[in-house]
Amino acid sequence: MPSGDTEPLMKASGNLAPATSQDMPSAICTVHAAFWLTVVAGIAVAIVDIVVMKTIWAMIVALCAPLIFVVIFGILVLLPPRCGCIGFSGSLQISLIQHPDYVFTRLTMPIFNFMQGMELCDNAFCQRARASVGKNYVYAGMVSISEWQIVKKTLTSGQARTTYLGAQPLANTPKVDRSVFLLELQNLDKDDNHDGFRDCFYHYMFREGFQERVDSANSKKLWEQLAEDYKTMPHGVGDLFFTENDKGLRGFLIKYFFYVMLDIDANDPEVMKTLVKLMGGDTAIALAYLWPFAGHNQSAIKAVDDLIFGSSVMGKFKEGEEKFKKMTKLELTRLSTCIFRLAAVTGTLQLAKTITGGLSMPPFEDMDKIDVAAEWDKLDLGDDSALENFILEVGRLFPPVSSVHHIATEPFSVTIQGKTVDFPTGTKILVPTNLAMTDKEVWGVDAFKFNPNRPGLQENSMVFANVGPLGSRVCPGMRIAMDTCMGVLSVLGKIRRGS
Repeated sequence: MPSGDTEPLMKASGNLAPATSQDMPSAICTVHAAFWLTVVAGIAVAIVDIVVMKTIWAMIVALCAPLIFVVIFGILVLLPPRCGCIGFSGSLQISLIQHPDYVFTRLTMPIFNFMQGMELCDNAFCQRARASVGKNYVYAGMVSISEWQIVKKTLTSGQARTTYLGAQPLANTPKVDRSVFLLELQNLDKDDNHDGFRDCFYHYMFREGFQERVDSANSKKLWEQLAEDYKTMPHGVGDLFFTENDKGLRGFLIKYFFYVMLDIDANDPEVMKTLVKLMGGDTAIALAYLWPFAGHNQSAIKAVDDLIFGSSVMGKFKEGEEKFKKMTKLELTRLSTCIFRLAAVTGTLQLAKTITGGLSMPPFEDMDKIDVAAEWDKLDLGDDSALENFILEVGRLFPPVSSVHHIATEPFSVTIQGKTVDFPTGTKILVPTNLAMTDKEVWGVDAFKFNPNRPGLQENSMVFANVGPLGSRVCPGMRIAMDTCMGVLSVLGKIRRGS
């Protein structure tokens, strides 16, 4: 497994500066004080209304004043970015982040986390934010830091985490008696569970029997069906080949991954029907894991859990192994279901769609004018290095996961729009790999141009939460995702060329 310096980021010299003070700025002259003044004023007006005016209308309005205040503040945070005022929205959130336990923060921050977190999944929006306010900014209740060296250090260091996928808050993540969700687990110490659980997943998914299944006649049939679907289904941007759940590209990835990794035959219509209920479309993933909708697709999760638990691969599971932190069969099952939905199918599908022209590139700096399919048609399909570079360059400009996150383990300061701002321990820090991979100071003035022969591409790629061959939390499915995408380029590329 790739590895790197596991020194916690907050203790790594030369990256994030320490806080300028042991205490956070006072909340007296902030929105927190204004909120409580509204509450007190509302109560006072209500009392006067009851005692003097003896009506209820003023009392109702007064008691609703705190709610009105919250709504107005929410509008002031959420609306300005629509008009390009991203920095203003972030400035209003700084005091909330500095005082995370205050009532007003607890009332407002979850909605900012969710709504603005969705915006940060938009690659073009992230690029516009950096262009507008600089490499560091506050958004979605997080401090986003896109300085190349800091992002690199983060990805090669141990990290404290919480239940986020990039900037998106999650819920209903896998656990039994303890959490087994890799994205949530810290890896700051050798005794932490993260590395053991990751190694357990890797051991059972990619070791015994895996390569034999990849090379088997069953796999060959799946590739042949993918080729046939490409021939018979429309395959332009947004066409059926890229959007159908049980056939085309998604159907292939579901069947292929569940077969080669778990020896589950998804050609069985009933098995595929069960898998598609969780693995199909974007609604299913939201209802399964995305806060606040998570938990509404529990029956689909349970059905896939049962399939995985009963698979021949899981039948070889050994309980109580110290090297895997005594991970149980049920724990690995629940972790695997989540990984297949959040990463194996979802992430690989986006990357595979983009490299084959099924998705347009982000509309920023003319990236959307790049004709990926035309570039694909020029590619030497017999050159594995060229195929890999092509995938990495597409992923650099439009990564399937735009960011990762970590939690500050001590107070720190960062310069935002020319001002040094302190933040406390526990602050969520967004690590936008999409911005780091288009930093002109690192990639050159042509950072937004498509060039699969770009110097340093493999060494500096962060597509899989790595830095080339290094990384403390590299996606465990990186190799199968790359190999599968290379196969997709080769198999479908030959059809495009009539061979």
